Amino acid sequence: MKQFSNIWEPIKLVVIFLHFDGKEAEFSAQKIRTRKLSEGTLDVRQRFDDLNELILHYGKDIAYHIHVSGTGILTRKLNSVPNIEEELIISGNPNDFHFTRYDDQQTTVASFFRKELIEECLLEIVERKVHLLGLTSGLVPLLILNEELSIDFSWIIRKKNDEILRFERNDQPQVRSEFNENHYSEYELLVQAIHYSLRNVDERFSVSENEAYAKARVNFRQFKQFKVLGIGLLIGILLSLIVNYLYQNSLNTSVAQLELDLSLSNDNLALMDRLEQELDRKEQLVLSAGVNSSRFLSLYLDEIGASVPKQINLIEMNLFPIIGKLKDKRKVEIDQNSIVITGSTIGNETLDDWMEQMDRFEWVAAIELINYQKDENDRADFTLTISLNN
Repeated sequence: MKQFSNIWEPIKLVVIFLHFDGKEAEFSAQKIRTRKLSEGTLDVRQRFDDLNELILHYGKDIAYHIHVSGTGILTRKLNSVPNIEEELIISGNPNDFHFTRYDDQQTTVASFFRKELIEECLLEIVERKVHLLGLTSGLVPLLILNEELSIDFSWIIRKKNDEILRFERNDQPQVRSEFNENHYSEYELLVQAIHYSLRNVDERFSVSENEAYAKARVNFRQFKQFKVLGIGLLIGILLSLIVNYLYQNSLNTSVAQLELDLSLSNDNLALMDRLEQELDRKEQLVLSAGVNSSRFLSLYLDEIGASVPKQINLIEMNLFPIIGKLKDKRKVEIDQNSIVITGSTIGNETLDDWMEQMDRFEWVAAIELINYQKDENDRADFTLTISLNN
């Protein structure tokens, strides 16, 4: 596509297709969205029963463009002359028609229809306060797509070096035509051409009421800017409220801390009482953990540690393990007659010898292997339980 001076780039645009087959209009629409000037992503064209259903589907915050085709739409190709509308409308008032024109200074192609054909549709657009940014007809918009064109739809279109060579009816209409090494339908290319015309200025392409629609595009841009500004303002207000809330919360925290500091002197006696109770509870816990055993805990640790072979790697030794899970407000139960050992070894013979050696300790009642699992490197993880003599 040729690049012209950029005037506005809609991120999303919905092209409304009004196809007249007799007096009734068929409604369909296709949305295009873009992130770059030269690229657009087309949604699938959808059909609707009426304009109201179409607007409800896409919403009022998006930009719209109307394209008219079918019965009642005339297209002419003639030499470029001033006041081309008067040449096209021999008997009648040109102000009663809507024109879509492309003029390469030598040839003019124009598509036109009576305004009364879509009068009701435009009234509904105004009543629904929809952002209508343009109105076109026929296949004339396709001429702005590129300097070189060879398109065959219901019309044969040829263009070279920005000069119109052919624009005439096709006796064998094509459903799809090639453009830029891809195949598109007539509707898909029209959407891209219309979207491109809204983003770029091409003095050769014009429509009736061009100034009014240019103003509509400016208003829509201001509407989007105002919407963004409004959202930004709301976010700013929300952030101010959050900051104010946090500051107030900080003040309340400071006040609460001061009140707590003042109340500490009155709580000292109660605190001492609670500490004494806690001390008693912990003393009972220590006693229940086996401190009052006939042997010191270090004896078990010392003898087990001294007997460990080099081939065995101790991972964990749990002396007097807790029975069950810890729960709030529940007494801690401890098994004062067991030692649980976990580790790893290269072979089971070394483990058997070590278990047999520990079984000779006078304070050992029994040794039980409760887990033995080899890995792919022939190293085994094990778990032992040693029962103690009281």
